[in-house]
Amino acid sequence: MHGQDDTPLTDEELTLAREGEELIATSVAGVRAPQSLREAIERDRASAEVPARAPVWRRRRWSLAGAGIAAAALAVVAIATQTGGNDKEPSPGQVYVAARLNPTTAPPAQLGGDPPVLDANVGALAFPDWQQKFGWRAIGRREDNLSGRSVTTVFYRNPDGARLGYTVVAGEPIGGHPAGHRISHKGKTYHVAGGRQRTTVTWTQQGHTCVIVAPAMVPRSRVVSLAASRNV
Repeated sequence: MHGQDDTPLTDEELTLAREGEELIATSVAGVRAPQSLREAIERDRASAEVPARAPVWRRRRWSLAGAGIAAAALAVVAIATQTGGNDKEPSPGQVYVAARLNPTTAPPAQLGGDPPVLDANVGALAFPDWQQKFGWRAIGRREDNLSGRSVTTVFYRNPDGARLGYTVVAGEPIGGHPAGHRISHKGKTYHVAGGRQRTTVTWTQQGHTCVIVAPAMVPRSRVVSLAASRNV
């Protein structure tokens, strides 16, 4: 008879472990992440510390959660090298990492309207309320500062349990090369990148760089539709 420490790992836990392994393999020594992201990652890592008396099966799960946070930290390192981020503005890769971190505050309130929006905005660009039309409910938000730029992320979850991050960078569109291939949808341009773990969509709306990072279980066409839902 097996004890609790033989409990099979969930798909989410295995994904966290695999992401950590993949990112460790691609990390580059000597590149430092932006101070704000390093501090944010450290806070999230500290919150996942394993109490000494926790059962073995729980320690294993919390350790894997910590591996996911470590993976995000390593992603900052690898992406900063690959995209050539500078001190004047964040690179697209650094914004993608911000969209994958955890919420730090409660979700913004629903304000209604037509189309409905949330009580969160960057300049004149308000974050959408997708709950009624698309089934994605806002579950949290976070604020980061990358190279002096304010970066706001609102996180959403759908009925299937998938979570995505929708990030908007304050100020003018950032430079660098967005990930993925360029597509046109309803007269607007989007860059779409897909992999085994996630889909990333990057576009410019009302003068701001916008990014959605969603798990690969969400069809790419759906992620593009979400991005385009307010980009008219």
